[in-house]
Amino acid sequence: MKTKNKIRKFEGGGLRDSGEGKHDFFGFRHPLLELSFAEYMQSHRKMEDGTLRDAANWWKGWDKEISLQSLIRHVEDLQALQAGYIVFEVRDEGGVHKEYVKSIDEANNKVRDWKDMKVKFKWITAEECCNAIRFNSMSYLLEYLK
Repeated sequence: MKTKNKIRKFEGGGLRDSGEGKHDFFGFRHPLLELSFAEYMQSHRKMEDGTLRDAANWWKGWDKEISLQSLIRHVEDLQALQAGYIVFEVRDEGGVHKEYVKSIDEANNKVRDWKDMKVKFKWITAEECCNAIRFNSMSYLLEYLK
C-alpha cells in the first residue's frame, strides 16, 4: 500500500513532496572525499604518450579480475602503511614494484641510489591507497552491474 507523502511548504511559496524514501545522494557524499578522489582520478588520466584519456574512459570497463588484483595490491600497501612502513613505488626497465621500509633514513638511502640510476619513484600515501581502492571497487561493481 502506497502511503501519501507529506507536502513541504517553503517561505518563498514553493511546494515539494517530502524527502521520505528518496535516496539522499547529498548526504552520502562528503566534499573532502570527492575532491580527493577527483584529484586522484585526474592524476591518473595522463597516458604514457602524454595524451589525456577521457575522464569517463573507465566506464567502458575491463575484466573484474583486473580491478580485483589492483584493489588487493592497494589494500596491501595500506596495511603496510598502517603497520608503520614507508611505501613507495619504483618504475624501471623491469617494470613496477613496491618498496616497504621502516625508516625515513632507509627510504632516503634507497631513493638517493635510484636518483643516480634515473629510476622513477613515487611515495605512496594512505590517501592514494584509499582512492585506488575506491576506484577499483567501483570499476569492479560497474562490471558486475552491467
